[in-house]
Amino acid sequence: MERGGKGQHSLLVQMMLDRGKNKQARLSVGRGWEEGRLGIDTSSHRIDQPHRAASSIAMTSLRIAMLNADTPVEAVRVKHPTYGHVFQHLLGLAATRIAPLTYIESEDFDVVQGQYPEFVDNFDAILITGSAASSYDDNEWNHKLDAWLADVYQKHPSVKIFGSCFGHQMVCQSLLRPHGVYVEKAPNGWELGVRKVTFTDQFRSAFAKRTAPRLTLPLGMRPPTPDADHDAKPVGCSVPEAVQIQLVHADHVKIPSGALPDSWMVIGSSAHCPVQGVYEPGRVLTYQGHFEFDRFINAETVKVFGARWEPQMFQAALNAIDADDDAEVAAEMVLRFFLEGRGGDSGMVTPP
Repeated sequence: MERGGKGQHSLLVQMMLDRGKNKQARLSVGRGWEEGRLGIDTSSHRIDQPHRAASSIAMTSLRIAMLNADTPVEAVRVKHPTYGHVFQHLLGLAATRIAPLTYIESEDFDVVQGQYPEFVDNFDAILITGSAASSYDDNEWNHKLDAWLADVYQKHPSVKIFGSCFGHQMVCQSLLRPHGVYVEKAPNGWELGVRKVTFTDQFRSAFAKRTAPRLTLPLGMRPPTPDADHDAKPVGCSVPEAVQIQLVHADHVKIPSGALPDSWMVIGSSAHCPVQGVYEPGRVLTYQGHFEFDRFINAETVKVFGARWEPQMFQAALNAIDADDDAEVAAEMVLRFFLEGRGGDSGMVTPP
């Protein structure tokens, strides 16, 4: 069994504390990444530490196997070699916001070429990326991924599974097929650009109860800001009613009425697509959307996918892509899911 590429894009969080001095912490977000998603330099981030800071801080690691089901289009690949790199980067930034003591490591696996983790239990989570392929395509790598996911789900209950777009569809197909769930061409055609996804009350309640609250950093660990004079209190772990997220898909998951097992739920819907993801607490989370796609990535992807579309449809897609989204919120939710059930080992910072 082939192995993936390891150690090329770990999130390096180095806490450098000097007793009795003005202490600083340096956060290096991703190796080889020079700009953040919003165009800011995230290669180093310094946070002033007061004299009362602890002399040592316990770190916790989160290990993610990135199953790449496709490669980015050429224009994107120049900056982002794999989709796994993009996810690593955004989850790393999310960690600096909500779990700054969490050290994220990831390893790329090209499942199209038959690469899989040799030891699944070496990882805390499995992430399946998007793809131009359909989950129901009749080819060897698709069948292998389908069977492999079912095996991991059955034999490794402590390993969480997340899927995005194609990954969402493959997870649903693989794990929920016995319950009558399947993937098909969406009768409404493509769903493109930034769209509103409204979460269900059931999901919002279940997710908020299960996942770690978002906590601010203690005062001494915050970057200096004009309005930094506020308490380090939990801001809660509530789930928003809706998010705006980038989408580009022509397939969707079909769930017959009453088909989902009791432990599973649909996370939400859009005007175009009734199943925007599924959730099984502590085990599985999926998004139909692409929180890892920004304007540039989605636009360049559509320029390839939509080369033969009618000009009006093509331009409408590009217009819809050029809009603000809630990728940061969506990324934080994925990270909270990955840290679900860790308790004190989550790396979440608690108030002093």
